[in-house]
Amino acid sequence: MTMRILSVLTATAAKAVAMASASMARDLTIVGFGGGYQDSAREALFKGYQEATGTPVADDVYNGEMAKIYGMVQTGNVTYDAIMVEAPELVRGCEDGIFAKIDYSVINRDKFIEGATSECGIGGTGWGAAVFYDTVRHPEGPKTVADFFDVEKFPGKRSMRTGPKMTLEAALLADGVAKEDVYKVLATDEGVARAFVKLDTIKDQIVWWKSGAQPLQLVGSGEVDYAFGYTGRVIKANSEGSKYQLDWDTLFYSIDYWAVVEGSPMKDEAMKLINWITDEGPLRKQAAIWPISPANKAVNEDPEIQKANPGMVLNHSAEGLFINTEFWIEHGDELEAKFTAWAAQ
Repeated sequence: MTMRILSVLTATAAKAVAMASASMARDLTIVGFGGGYQDSAREALFKGYQEATGTPVADDVYNGEMAKIYGMVQTGNVTYDAIMVEAPELVRGCEDGIFAKIDYSVINRDKFIEGATSECGIGGTGWGAAVFYDTVRHPEGPKTVADFFDVEKFPGKRSMRTGPKMTLEAALLADGVAKEDVYKVLATDEGVARAFVKLDTIKDQIVWWKSGAQPLQLVGSGEVDYAFGYTGRVIKANSEGSKYQLDWDTLFYSIDYWAVVEGSPMKDEAMKLINWITDEGPLRKQAAIWPISPANKAVNEDPEIQKANPGMVLNHSAEGLFINTEFWIEHGDELEAKFTAWAAQ
């Protein structure tokens, strides 16, 4: 072996050791979507785990950029340990080896509502997005998704989340498709075309948002008149003095999951963290400061917590449309491409 090759191999090995040492030296890191939910989780859950175990916990925020997580795993430079993900991304990531298999010898599966546990994910919280508006500026506003699309009855700018998910469903609802038929229609070429035709009717009135803070900023500043926004953020804003009307009949909802990033050097500790932050005690503390809809059965079904938090998303499931995970796993990539092409026109 030449000295040059030996030198390269030695340098490569040293770099790998240095990266491993650096990753092991950092704090246990948990990542979410930010906003009031994460603020409350930081106080009641993340800090609580740190105090209970002595393990330093740091948290970070992302907007669901899965390419970043895939890149970490593929390069072997994993700096996130536990992460909150939406249901379709969880399933895809599990199939692709991006998320670790849940260790159910550590996490108690029996404490969750039905459907909240899977091979790679643990139910964190129910979430929803619905139409809201400022009643100071608009004493009357859209009561239904069809109203939201009616620019003659309710003129002004609208705001929706960037991307096909919730957007295409909303378009079909506004075009008269019944809730129970939305995904059946959207699974056809004709249904997709119908959704985009309906979106065309308000395209020049839409301001698109990516982060959950944006719709509140847009409505609050007056730049936008009506917006789909995350219900927890709207409710929190009202508790701080805003006068937003939130219409539950326009609700889209799902469950976000906690997962562990494959290749995390703190995988075992991340499993323990997830088990602790989904326990009844910590979640009751969080419920005292934020209108959560936890997947923990005892907390979710507690009448006192439901009464104290009328904005719990899972209390309004009968009024809303559940975002179909299986549909978006099967059709998500195709519809994302079509949405991007449509938006660029």
